[in-house]
Amino acid sequence: MKALLFDFDGVVVRSMESHYEGWRRALSEYGIDMSPEELYVLEGQNLETVANQIVRKFNIPFEETPRLIEKKQYYYDKIKKMESYPYLIDVLRWAKEKELKIALVTGSTREQVQQALESFGLESYFDVIVTADDVQFTKPSPEPYLTAAERLQVDPEACVVIENAPLGIRSARNAGMRCIAITTTLPAPFLKEADVVVNDFQEVLEALKKLY
Repeated sequence: MKALLFDFDGVVVRSMESHYEGWRRALSEYGIDMSPEELYVLEGQNLETVANQIVRKFNIPFEETPRLIEKKQYYYDKIKKMESYPYLIDVLRWAKEKELKIALVTGSTREQVQQALESFGLESYFDVIVTADDVQFTKPSPEPYLTAAERLQVDPEACVVIENAPLGIRSARNAGMRCIAITTTLPAPFLKEADVVVNDFQEVLEALKKLY
């Protein structure tokens, strides 16, 4: 193992709950009730792709998509609260001590990521940040994780990914990387394609020590 690659929403920051609430409020205006799991299984893709899938799933007229995105963003900006997860910093410090390269790989925009990392004082830990702005295809395509490996100048098989969603796990596996999944947003049965499934960052650290 030479590099550690992190997803962002639901891994570095506890933000998916606010994203869900934004979508829930927007969809309620169309008389639609979406469960958290229905959103969380779509995580890893960019906003437009998620919106298109929601529109198809709930038979909303396609031309409503831009308006739905606007409503979601309005509610999300109104209610968003971000916090980092307990013991995440211990994992980042361990990786630095072991001289592992560290990347952040997300379907979010660069602006969202930078704001969050700066507010938590985490930006100095990441050598590379790959966002939706940097790739043609978001997760489950392997492109985001392969792009990170290339920028870190590390072979994909020397990378370990920390993920919380099925599409992200698939992206990592398609890139030829090992993956540790964490149950921050979805229970273990949703994450079974990962090499290891853990409940928190203390368990992430234990799993990494075994892999190292």
